[in-house]
Amino acid sequence: MCMEDAELVKKMISGDMDAFDRLMEQYQAEALRAAYLISGNHADSEDIVQETFVSCYLNRSQIKNPEAFRSWFYKSLSRNAWRICKRRRREQPAEEVYEERPSSSSVLSEVIRDEEEREICRAIESLPVKQRTVIVLYYYNQMSIREIAKVCGCLEGTVKSRLFGGKARLKKLLEDMEQKGEKTWTILS
Repeated sequence: MCMEDAELVKKMISGDMDAFDRLMEQYQAEALRAAYLISGNHADSEDIVQETFVSCYLNRSQIKNPEAFRSWFYKSLSRNAWRICKRRRREQPAEEVYEERPSSSSVLSEVIRDEEEREICRAIESLPVKQRTVIVLYYYNQMSIREIAKVCGCLEGTVKSRLFGGKARLKKLLEDMEQKGEKTWTILS
């Protein structure tokens, strides 16, 4: 987290709505993608992010270390996602929540990349929610093992175990797709 973010968090803690709005703008896209990848549902992901932002503002007095806001925020987001996933217990087809790609790519490579991302997203959705969360935070949000442990409220060894198990399941799913002739995968090797 940069110093400017820490300053925004301090201002938000003191009740500054403009600082809160700027933090929301900065975290919106990344939070929405993480929530979607954890929940597997676009509508739920929007609810998760909205509830997380509301909770963030209402519980801002609980933020003891503004420099650790990112971990605190994702811990709240993950718990909201787990709660909603547990409540809904339904899976829907993957729908992308990705930022636009550079226009310099050819149309064919763009289509192939989008299809691969959809298949990976479907495979991620099939993971148990705790493995899915660790995979999303590690690979999509580039969080460290230590940060993920803080977010999930578990030991670093547990994070490593979930990461290892999730990666192994993803690899098996993608290999099974390849054997069925659905796709040729070159990832997770």
